Amino acid sequence: MIMNPRSIILIAAMGLASACPVDAADLLVTQYKNDPSGAPYGIALEKGFFQKHGLDITGIISGAGGGSSVRNAIASDLGYGDVTAAPVIAAAEQGQDVKIVSFTSRSLADLVLIVMPNSPLKTAADLKGKKFGISNPKSLGEMMGVLVMEQAGLKQGDVQMTALGSLSGALTALENGVVDVTSIPVILFRTRGGESKYRVLVSPKDLPLIPSQLGMATGQAIKEWPEKLRAIQAARREGTKFIYEHTDEAIEILSKLYAPLPPKDVGIMVKELVEAKFWTEGRIEMPLLEQTVHAMKGVGMLQNDVDLKKIVDGSFLPPDLQK
Repeated sequence: MIMNPRSIILIAAMGLASACPVDAADLLVTQYKNDPSGAPYGIALEKGFFQKHGLDITGIISGAGGGSSVRNAIASDLGYGDVTAAPVIAAAEQGQDVKIVSFTSRSLADLVLIVMPNSPLKTAADLKGKKFGISNPKSLGEMMGVLVMEQAGLKQGDVQMTALGSLSGALTALENGVVDVTSIPVILFRTRGGESKYRVLVSPKDLPLIPSQLGMATGQAIKEWPEKLRAIQAARREGTKFIYEHTDEAIEILSKLYAPLPPKDVGIMVKELVEAKFWTEGRIEMPLLEQTVHAMKGVGMLQNDVDLKKIVDGSFLPPDLQK
């Protein structure tokens, strides 16, 4: 059968459409409005940094977290997502074609370790023999608990991890004396009363150094539209630098993002995270990934060591961040 030129052009166009992401796309960021890890993306969107780097991001989708965010990022038009570190490593170990392409944050300062005001606990070392409330086994909260215990010189088993099904459940258990301590996202902490209702046991700047979230890309995205991945990283870097260099203006922008949290609380949170050097411009720090693997093994997510070099690709970062 001989095809006419118009049919050939149409088929070629359809092939190109399936091989490349649409020009305008949404960006997936885990817990975008409930966790400050994604703040640089919000700044980049508001300030036009994506457009500056030739990328039309129409909006940001908030991923639910865990493995579901990884799966959604894999299925997205961009083949990219800002997701929790552990599920990406687990997915790569299970044979998924994904790579870590950047860091978003370099500590767990987006979480707070809290007790009730009348608690006798004064330091993390006092946790021995106590109950630590977590949402679910193998969660980031449990990983945080393991690392905080080790940092305080405690051993696994010194603290009883108590799974309560959700973050709100862990908080309710703390308020009712069912557990002695819990960790929750800083935005939830401030929404539920902050320092007026709870006491922070370990300050943000003293929390363990592991990336709470990072940039992940699929093998297809890496091969077929690398320029889009570079644009995302360049724009996110500008958003990060803006937070550090223009903190007050960044707080005004982020106050809209994190509403109904009062602007005053957003300001306190952002300044604490700036002090803790929470956000990173993107550089991938291998020791922090190794610490993540260590924590994953501590909560039973992994049994063996991981060859991290096989699942890391920093080539989409600006050249000075690849060193």
